[in-house]
Amino acid sequence: MRKIVIGYCLLCSLAAMAQSTSRKMEYVEADNHNQKIINRYNKCHKNHNMYVEPELAKDFTAIFGVRDNSIMSNKDIEVSIVKKRIGNPIYNDKEDRVYYVQIKNKTNKTLYIDRGYCFRIDSDGSKYRYYNSGNRVDSLYRERVIAIPPHAKKNLTDYHCIKDPQANYPEIVEYPEEFLWNMEAVGISKGYVHYGESRQFTEKNSPFYRTFVIYYSKEKDLSTYSLALVNCYIKEIIGYYYPETYEYDILSTHIVGDDKYSITSWLPLY
Repeated sequence: MRKIVIGYCLLCSLAAMAQSTSRKMEYVEADNHNQKIINRYNKCHKNHNMYVEPELAKDFTAIFGVRDNSIMSNKDIEVSIVKKRIGNPIYNDKEDRVYYVQIKNKTNKTLYIDRGYCFRIDSDGSKYRYYNSGNRVDSLYRERVIAIPPHAKKNLTDYHCIKDPQANYPEIVEYPEEFLWNMEAVGISKGYVHYGESRQFTEKNSPFYRTFVIYYSKEKDLSTYSLALVNCYIKEIIGYYYPETYEYDILSTHIVGDDKYSITSWLPLY
């Protein structure tokens, strides 16, 4: 119930914010391509031939799925969660695996994403607004409204670094997505799984949910808007460290599925 209340309150807040600027909402439902896109992300799972060891795991990997009530495709946009491996700008010898919420404009008109109304919200109560006018970094370096030309793609966030002359390393002013979450908030700690053991969850009993709220408009003045909600959840927790390789866009033998459409995170059980 708490998860439903959080999402409902956020949507009420968005509606109130939009009303205060005399904007009108246009509801756009999912199209016939929507379920196919969702299914891509739900095929990733543990390789059942993996041996379960008697030792309790000190690390685990969470595999995320996408809930069926998500809108990843409608007549206007298509939303993808795109994985990329990039060089860490601070540690030159380290490679980061990150994600981007990528939005494709399916129309013949320019679409406008208002990041001031776009959110990432987690079931532990935390939420992130993609543009905050009171934030110095946002106001200096980031655009609030993203224009997407017809049939083009743009990310909700990018990896943007600024060289600080007073520091020995770049300052990261815009981050891509990472699927990190608060284990303690959902009662997961050391001893939760053995090495190689898998705990599986459904959309209803998952320990953690994340929702991306995409707010877009077909009008440059943003006088009308539509929403697309992508709802992710942890569908499997496996006791081992970081199943994907750094060097190649393939999954190791620990996980079965298409690496391009897999969403995972690793956390230590200390």
